Amino acid sequence: MGARYLTDLAEVLRDSGLSVVEVDGWEDRARSSGGFDGDRPWAIMWHHTASDTSPQNDVNYICHGSPDAPISNLYLARDGQVWVCAGGATNTNGKGGPTNVSRGTVPLDSMNTYAVSIEAGNNGVGEPWPEEQINAYFAVNNALAAAYGLAATDCVSHHEWAKDRKIDPAVATSVYGPWMPRSLNSSGTWSLDDIRSEAARRAGSPPTPTPGGDDVQVRLLILTDSDAQFIAQTDDEGQALYVTWAGPGSPSVDRAVAAHRAEAARKGYDFEQEGDIAGLFNCVRIGELPYGDSRHVWTEADFWKSVT
Repeated sequence: MGARYLTDLAEVLRDSGLSVVEVDGWEDRARSSGGFDGDRPWAIMWHHTASDTSPQNDVNYICHGSPDAPISNLYLARDGQVWVCAGGATNTNGKGGPTNVSRGTVPLDSMNTYAVSIEAGNNGVGEPWPEEQINAYFAVNNALAAAYGLAATDCVSHHEWAKDRKIDPAVATSVYGPWMPRSLNSSGTWSLDDIRSEAARRAGSPPTPTPGGDDVQVRLLILTDSDAQFIAQTDDEGQALYVTWAGPGSPSVDRAVAAHRAEAARKGYDFEQEGDIAGLFNCVRIGELPYGDSRHVWTEADFWKSVT
């Protein structure tokens, strides 16, 4: 039986500025194996509930209603409120893996006893992900990582753990706010690389613009071709602050434009929109674009090698 119960979960989350609800009896609630062994948890598991009901109903199912209860440590509501459901190991991940994290390899079918788990309220088939819920998801992830000696990038999606049977979290094009993950498949599963890179960015100091004079000008650049659409926010030196793949013809581009415009206004920046991406450099995202289109690759040092 695992001896470690995360009895400081509520305190850790509140200290990070999150709104927290404690479910009665959460401190010693666990699966049959009890708490965590040794220095675990090693990972933070990201899920969606695949439900369309109230937070109370979701939490009742997580803690009591499921035959496998408890099925997560935390429940993340659509308004960003976090419900603390269990302090010990839970039954939320099932068969999958193995998966590598900073402390080592989580063995095959063993994630339930290695991870603290988050179930986020979303139906997973296109329901909008509000910006406050997205911000809280990263805040929870990074608070847990800091409290339990993990890297911010020790997050694992349910899809990554069980690719042949799970899609969560999804849908990427339903994510609101400046950050929007790429889709990995036709179900819209969020790219784990994008989750991890954003978690790392938020855990550190966010990029700051380099002033080119008395007023910093923020530009939003949009590139569209037959394969993809991208949005990028830069400073007046061409330094990229954000780069997001949005998908051909996606309404998420319009949301991103609005979000970036609002961010520029909050920071007191001027705003203009341009279509020329040729001068963009120092992108914060790394990796190939989805769907195997290797013509468009970005690195930290330069911009896309070629565009059509």
